[in-house]
Amino acid sequence: MRIALIGPPLRVLFGGQEVQAGDLVAYWRGDPAADVDFVSSRPELPLVLGIIEKLPYVRTMVRFPLYLRRLCQTAHKVDALHVFAGSFSSFLVATAPAFLVGKIFNRRVLIHYHSGRAEDHLRRSAAARLVLSGCDLVVVPSAFLANVFQEHHIHAAIVPNVVDPARFEYRSHEPLRPRLLCTRNFQPHYGVEIVVLAFARIQKEFPDATLCLVGKGPSETTLRRMVGELNLRNVDFKGATSPDKMPSVYEQNDIFVSGSYVDCSPVSILEAFCCGLPVVTAAAGGIPHLVDHERTGLLSAPGDANALASNVARILHEQAFAQELARRARQIAEFHSWSALRDSWLQTYRSLCE
Repeated sequence: MRIALIGPPLRVLFGGQEVQAGDLVAYWRGDPAADVDFVSSRPELPLVLGIIEKLPYVRTMVRFPLYLRRLCQTAHKVDALHVFAGSFSSFLVATAPAFLVGKIFNRRVLIHYHSGRAEDHLRRSAAARLVLSGCDLVVVPSAFLANVFQEHHIHAAIVPNVVDPARFEYRSHEPLRPRLLCTRNFQPHYGVEIVVLAFARIQKEFPDATLCLVGKGPSETTLRRMVGELNLRNVDFKGATSPDKMPSVYEQNDIFVSGSYVDCSPVSILEAFCCGLPVVTAAAGGIPHLVDHERTGLLSAPGDANALASNVARILHEQAFAQELARRARQIAEFHSWSALRDSWLQTYRSLCE
């Protein structure tokens, strides 16, 4: 089988879709069962046009014909297109064109949808509903998204996100220190400000507590201002961090924290599972399908900074319980390894091509 995998550029591996696309391309490399060719939905601009990279709308218009040309060059050589999809504008400029090219070349099209904002997106966008209904197969990483699609009369198969447990060394973080880690991009719907507010309460009880924020995005200025106004110490804005450096980031911290309002099936939680960090998170979107409250992590209502802080404090006060959460979570991570999911993807490709 010849598959064109279409997704975010592999040169910038930060964010769920980017990491998943990069992992799938790497896992299929050298596997005789599927010949996978990657097409970037944001092709690199020629060096002479480098200045355009700083102009958001202009760079999209300049990239678009380059993207279409690469899609057409690849489509006639493959049996099917595997298209990574997000919501709203990215769906229009990346997913919809790939779908149309697939139809023009009479190729099968699989849309691999990841956004936790699916309900809002499908409700507001007739174009998205039309494309998703017209493709040959929709794949989502969680039952949460499958249920959202079902409400809009679109069937979606479930293939969970993949993670490589061997890349992240599991260790028992004993004793647990108040070293908190959040790896969500600085977007409003990821609720990083809730994590900062929770940390403010934690630092009152544990003065030496630290918070590592791995990410980037438009909320960064607001977050930095919050940290200053709350007189918080030991907050490290680490910026975007490549996957090869993430194992050491997990190693340096002891508790994973997330305050999302909207989410799907975060790879970052799976990575925390792999590393033995107890997970304390808001129960947004598909997260309750991934984290079992009081069994593999602790959940709180989205937007409730006090409840999030209380769960972090519980982890620190009940360390035997926290270690048991981490051990059970590590077992869950194995179900997301490539050895566990390769056959699912292979069967998905075969059913698509047949």
